[in-house]
Amino acid sequence: MGYTHYWDRPQVIAQDSFAAIRADFERLVLPLSDLGVDLADWDGKGMPTITDDLIRFNGASDCGHPENQDLIIPYPTPEAQGVGPNSTAIEGDFYGWGVTVQHRCCNGHCSYGTFALARKKELGSGEDPHENGLYGEFVKTGFRPYDIAVTAALLIAKRHLSDRLVVQSNGGEAQWSDAKRLCQMVLKYGDWFGIVEEEVEERSPGLNATRKVLLRTLIGFPEPRFT
Repeated sequence: MGYTHYWDRPQVIAQDSFAAIRADFERLVLPLSDLGVDLADWDGKGMPTITDDLIRFNGASDCGHPENQDLIIPYPTPEAQGVGPNSTAIEGDFYGWGVTVQHRCCNGHCSYGTFALARKKELGSGEDPHENGLYGEFVKTGFRPYDIAVTAALLIAKRHLSDRLVVQSNGGEAQWSDAKRLCQMVLKYGDWFGIVEEEVEERSPGLNATRKVLLRTLIGFPEPRFT
């Protein structure tokens, strides 16, 4: 339950591929800050970790934004995108579980779930690959502002890993549009990607309730060829 991005990745990412992912993501850190997206480490403090073996970040816990305790389990409306104030974000109720919001914002703390992409994934006891031979990971962002950084990082990783990375998301084209614009502006390849949708049933853990949701998959279009 909650706004989530999922991805399947190889246990080990080749050093040259990870170096390319790191280099492209580093180019986005300052443009992200210009958009009001300041990154911190896993606990919402300090600086993000960006090395040859790990990209890990969260939003800043002490972000200075005003508190809004009504932002419980925020989930974007179909058209939601961008970053804005929490005073104008809430649009309505989210199946009695939370609220729908019209743009990314926080409740006074921009940190939520930690995004981490390690070059070598440490496997838990009994952790097996999926049928596609890849290992699953996910992050819940609460549609905080750093969600743009998460979607941008996944788009970059998809660019360099291609079919070795399968990305699915609760977010549609509108929610991915900020990352696509940013990557197109800085890296010149954000427009190479799109979202395809499939309706699935989601059950809330511990509750006798289900709902229909659209599971979205990030796909890459053929790279343009210039002659």
